[in-house]
Amino acid sequence: MIGIYLIEQGHFLYANQNLKKMLGEDSSRLLKEGWTFWLSLLDSDENLRIEARILNFLSFATVCSPLSLRYHITDIKKKRISIKHEMIVHRLNRLTLAVNYFSDVTDKERIEGCFSVPDNNNRNRYSKSWHTAISSREKEVLHLVADGFSSKQIANMLFISNHTAISHRKNLIEKFGVKNTAQLIKKASKVMEL
Repeated sequence: MIGIYLIEQGHFLYANQNLKKMLGEDSSRLLKEGWTFWLSLLDSDENLRIEARILNFLSFATVCSPLSLRYHITDIKKKRISIKHEMIVHRLNRLTLAVNYFSDVTDKERIEGCFSVPDNNNRNRYSKSWHTAISSREKEVLHLVADGFSSKQIANMLFISNHTAISHRKNLIEKFGVKNTAQLIKKASKVMEL
């Protein structure tokens, strides 16, 4: 599924047939309301984190490294879908386009969730215990830490105090059994998509 967003004008220019089919009657809302509509489809516990990452990426649109996200939305039929989302910035004449590739990875997520036998790199063994031990807020903080945000920036994005953001970071470092933020990101990236 593909959607092309005009950054300077702040709206979607194009949505391919597959994206329109998934959105059903609401596909016109994507073109009219843009990210406001898309973000309204997200699971509430993922919304703030994803919104912060998308808006941050769009505000620094001159950077050409792609943004890769994974989150959940609820489609028109009230079906929960796991989305892999990649956004790439392209310049065309005087326009800056954010090309969005959306993939439905619901089946992949379900299949991977069925496997509990540890593989060679111990990914599954760690992910079960750490995912259950980490709160949804800590997951939000972890994703923002992995994106390079400071505790103060995280506090502003999540509407929490700086002290709370620092506490979440310290708790994550402790739960993952590491000594610093760099080790936290390295270890967490082995067991979850950051």
